[in-house]
Amino acid sequence: MNKPEGYKIKCKNEDFQVTEVSLMPSLTSQKSPRFTYFWLQKSGFTTFDILDCVKSFFNLKFEDVANQGLKDEDAITEQLFSIKKVLNKKDITAFNKKYGAGSQYALIKHVIGYGDKPIKERMLHGNSFSIVVRNLESKVAKNLLDYLSTHRHHRFINYYDNQRFGMPGGPYNTHLIGEAIVKRDWIEAYRHIKATNNILPSFFPKLENVVNYKEVFKKINPKKVSFFISSYNSFFWNNQTSLLIKDNAKAKKHHFENVGNLYLPTAHSFQCPYICEVNGYKFEDEKFTVKRKVENRNVVVATTIYADNIEKDELHKNKKKLTISFFLPTGSYATMIIKQIFLKIQ
Repeated sequence: MNKPEGYKIKCKNEDFQVTEVSLMPSLTSQKSPRFTYFWLQKSGFTTFDILDCVKSFFNLKFEDVANQGLKDEDAITEQLFSIKKVLNKKDITAFNKKYGAGSQYALIKHVIGYGDKPIKERMLHGNSFSIVVRNLESKVAKNLLDYLSTHRHHRFINYYDNQRFGMPGGPYNTHLIGEAIVKRDWIEAYRHIKATNNILPSFFPKLENVVNYKEVFKKINPKKVSFFISSYNSFFWNNQTSLLIKDNAKAKKHHFENVGNLYLPTAHSFQCPYICEVNGYKFEDEKFTVKRKVENRNVVVATTIYADNIEKDELHKNKKKLTISFFLPTGSYATMIIKQIFLKIQ
């Protein structure tokens, strides 16, 4: 998306802090629990990276490590995990010694308890955000602060943002990988996933036929394969929602980089359908198949935004910065609300 004001976020990972607001699992006082629940803080790793690290370090299977939400690598994030192992202090110390130092780190902060079941994916109320917006001209910073002060209770269109369509170090093509999997075109899916530079060379066997290409995906964490399918669903949802906005409100089309051209209402008050449904797909891990599933999602999300005072931006000469904080329900994108806010203050 074009940013005429030149604002910047995620200049450093500390500028983008995310904490899950989780539905806590049921804890047990039994002497022999099966699962450990713990909070993990990370920076420089995706959630998929951490799932692989925890799995390998504790010698577990993919299905033995569970998370509730997905978090990006270019931030400091805290989230809940469960593993099918009773961790003791020695285990935690050893893990933190290996992964807990440096600018790229993962740190088990504390164990919240033990239980008999893994946590469920995306079993979240949502996420709380604290984001530093940088590289602001003084006038733009004042306009932003004034707007947020008078529009603390803010609504935005709940589009999926580019994180939904890309992987670290690669192009924004995860929806294309998902599309190829849905169509059982494993050669095309392989071509797209190899372009991401996100799969280890050891995952690439000597490819002689279609079966070999499919086997590549069977070696990947099934949660990542499911993510590719979800990306494909998200692409459909964004475009269908854009048409709903166009047909039900005065709207203008905007270009969002790596996402596409999408409509936004031009008025602060508008009416549109509350829910958008699309005919999507769901990945079934046990059968390694895809089946049809209706995907629905809120079109509009409301939140309350808090903005701190304008400060000098120590990273950009003669520029200002502003820290904003808010809560979003699970699945909504903080970067998308920021993009939409800046379109309103132009």
